[in-house]
Amino acid sequence: MQAKFSVYRKEPGDNAKPGRSTYTVELADDATVMDALLKIRDEQDPTLGFRGSCLHGYCGDCTVRVNGKAMFACTGKVAELAKKGDISVEPIRNMPVVKDLIQDWDAFLWHKIDATRPWLEPNGAPENGEPAIPDSVMAKVRQAMSCFYCGLCDEGCTVLPVDFAFVGPAALTKASRFLYDPRDTATKERLAILERPKGMWDCVHCFEASEHCPREIAPTERIMEMRDEAFKHGITNEKVARHHHSFHASVKRTGWVDEGRLAIESEGMANIRGLMRLLPTAAKAVVRGKAPIPFMHHKRPGAEQIARIIEKAEAKEK
Repeated sequence: MQAKFSVYRKEPGDNAKPGRSTYTVELADDATVMDALLKIRDEQDPTLGFRGSCLHGYCGDCTVRVNGKAMFACTGKVAELAKKGDISVEPIRNMPVVKDLIQDWDAFLWHKIDATRPWLEPNGAPENGEPAIPDSVMAKVRQAMSCFYCGLCDEGCTVLPVDFAFVGPAALTKASRFLYDPRDTATKERLAILERPKGMWDCVHCFEASEHCPREIAPTERIMEMRDEAFKHGITNEKVARHHHSFHASVKRTGWVDEGRLAIESEGMANIRGLMRLLPTAAKAVVRGKAPIPFMHHKRPGAEQIARIIEKAEAKEK
């Protein structure tokens, strides 16, 4: 089988301009994209840079985009991919490129995981005769432990292209592994770290992370669960706490969200600098006729029923 590859190329350095190289390769019918990259490097171009470790789809080290779709180079079958013509291979999205298909995993993932306090803090060693933790309790922890950090959830994230400083779903999944471990004693401390700016509250719950996960770990759902855990222990991020208080009060008062008031109260009435940052967005909304007028929010029909539902939930929580 003969296949033609168009491969992304870039030399190291911030000023290096990316390009592409084209290669035609003879391959076995069951060859993978990794087989092709290895053959290109060994027989045609020894300067081609890429990553790979297990070659069996277990480690995620060879994650790339092939024909616009993120996958493992060691499991992507060339015969299937070549049906539509030339095969395009490039780095995954949202990750800085070091050289060619070699990407900066430290900046993309490992530094962010390190910032989440990724270690267990147990309350001493288990005593002899102490009953084992039931499998049902450890199931969620074991599922998170099955993550091999392929980066596909971060590749699909819709926040990272806008804000690369966002910790990302992979690091948050790692954090959930310890947050829900019944042996851990640092729940509040972990939540305080995860609630910092660029942390779990910056997730826009688009569920792309879960859609991209090859292990069905459901990173987005885990982030939502960690937010629920923060509610139980008391939100430490003041801006997030103001946002939820304003949202709650607005819906209870009028039956729906007062978006203008929500934006102002989330920033804080005393935060002049934060309020000033809202002005450009507010101006664009005014031009497009989509600017809600703060504090002039009418009640929706059925607002009283909605208020009673919220009051019942509040009473049950107490």
